Amino acid sequence: MVNPLFDRVLPQELANCKQVIDCKGDIGSLERLTEIVEADIAAVSGDVGSQGWRAKPIDIRLEFGWADGVEGISAITGSASAHIPAVCQRCLKVFELALDTSIKVLLVRLGDSLDVADYEVWELEEETLQLADIVEESLVMAMPLAPTHESMESCVALAVENTDSGSETARPFADLRSQLEKTNN
Repeated sequence: MVNPLFDRVLPQELANCKQVIDCKGDIGSLERLTEIVEADIAAVSGDVGSQGWRAKPIDIRLEFGWADGVEGISAITGSASAHIPAVCQRCLKVFELALDTSIKVLLVRLGDSLDVADYEVWELEEETLQLADIVEESLVMAMPLAPTHESMESCVALAVENTDSGSETARPFADLRSQLEKTNN
C-alpha cells in the first residue's frame, strides 16, 4: 500500500474536495525525526539499532479545506501522535516519550505575506508538496527541549532521592537563631 504522505500533491485539489487523510506511518520513514532520536540515544547509550523504535507507528489525521472559506489559501488541520525514545534530562536514561501535536497550517506561495491567528504559515516553493514534511515538522516542534519522565517513580534520579528521604536531613541554618542570640548578647 502506498503511503499518501510521501506522494507529491497539489494542496488546492485536496482543499477543493475537502480531503481527509487518516493514516499510519512509522518513525523510521521521517528522516529528520529519526536523526534527532538517534543522536539523542547515541549520546548516552551508544546503541540505537537494537530497540526496534523505528517501526513504531505515527497516527496521522489531516483535513484539507480553504482558510476562512476563501478559495486560494489552502488550509490543513489535524493531528499527529507517536511514541518515541528520548533521554530523560534528569537521570539520563532512555524512556518512551508520547508526542501529540495538533496541525494547523496555511499553505501560501513563497513571498506572500499572511497573518492569520492560530495557524502556522507554510511557504510553498513549488506547486506541490509532500505531506510528510508538514507532519515531520510538527512532530519535531512538539519535542520538548529537555524531556523528562512524567512521574517521579519512573525517573531513576528522583526515585533514588526519594528512597534516601528517611536519612537525617542536613539543615545548615537550623542553629542560626541561637547563634545570632549568643552573638547579640
